[in-house]
Amino acid sequence: MSSTISRAAPELLFGGPDRPPRSLRDALHAKVEAVPPGGAIDWATYYFRDLALAEALIAASDRGVEVRLCVEGSPRRADVNAAVVARLRVHGLGGGLCVSKPGPLPRLHPHLHLKIYAFSHPAPVAYVGSFNPSGDDPEDPELIAEIGDQDRGHNLLVGFTDPVLQGGLVAHVGRLARAGASSLDRFRPSQNRPLVSSDTAVYFFPRLRPAVIDADLDAAGAGTEIRGAVSHLKRGPLADRLMAAARRGAEVRLLVHDTERRVPAATVEQLAAAGVRIARYRHPEGLPLHAKFLLVESARTRLSAFGSFNFNPRSRWLNHELLVRSTDPRLADALGARFVAISGEADLL
Repeated sequence: MSSTISRAAPELLFGGPDRPPRSLRDALHAKVEAVPPGGAIDWATYYFRDLALAEALIAASDRGVEVRLCVEGSPRRADVNAAVVARLRVHGLGGGLCVSKPGPLPRLHPHLHLKIYAFSHPAPVAYVGSFNPSGDDPEDPELIAEIGDQDRGHNLLVGFTDPVLQGGLVAHVGRLARAGASSLDRFRPSQNRPLVSSDTAVYFFPRLRPAVIDADLDAAGAGTEIRGAVSHLKRGPLADRLMAAARRGAEVRLLVHDTERRVPAATVEQLAAAGVRIARYRHPEGLPLHAKFLLVESARTRLSAFGSFNFNPRSRWLNHELLVRSTDPRLADALGARFVAISGEADLL
């Protein structure tokens, strides 16, 4: 389930059809139960349907853990989080529950789409990535067919123990808990200031300058390989840059989710016409490709980009998102191996 590349490296947790079902939620559950009285748990997530995991947070609060949870109160399907939010509101988590709600202009509401799962003990760590605790037991087959079975589909969490990154992610959850999610957040200095440590930087959205990896893609040409497992991709600045890189001679290979809503056919056709080798991930049980990562590799650099960030205009301009940009070769190795595993699973590329 996990791979600790070295003592100082981030911890990678993968979920997917090749891993035990519910492996990522089980890892989070074990982390919750390991935090002792006087410790702290800081979470932010979009979907939260897992009642057993909610009860674990309640139990942690009752034993003296400071629990802070920010959750989206108006997701795309409005009732998805209702049962968990109702249960948590009854308890209150000692005042640590924050439910993000839309303002007077719901269509411009910045969804709280980022995922942060931070723990103070046994050692401080903060996980970021693509996984939502959106499953439940027993399951609702109709609902899970609509939103995707993230307990069994492809997902990714990366755990950072570096004090700058871990502490900064905890602080970000604290800002969300105090101020909520607003489209005006893009003007806050703290929202535009990345967390930077060594070869890794964490960027928060919305931000005034959303071009985090644009320059990396603009520099890609002959001799550069770009690989990505992308759940959401629509025509916009990033898709345009991927097409431009392919036209300049870069080898661009993408695996994308098999739904028209997340990845329109027109976008697939445009990318393919530009020379991008793109294929839809189709699992026989309809399990989703929900991972979101991109690798840019050449003789000069090995770059990985991952997080909650969807490669579409809404994530770029509106939602509360998180994107990590790293030149750590160990992350590139692990994500490259995962790309090979996902593509080999369906023999797509």
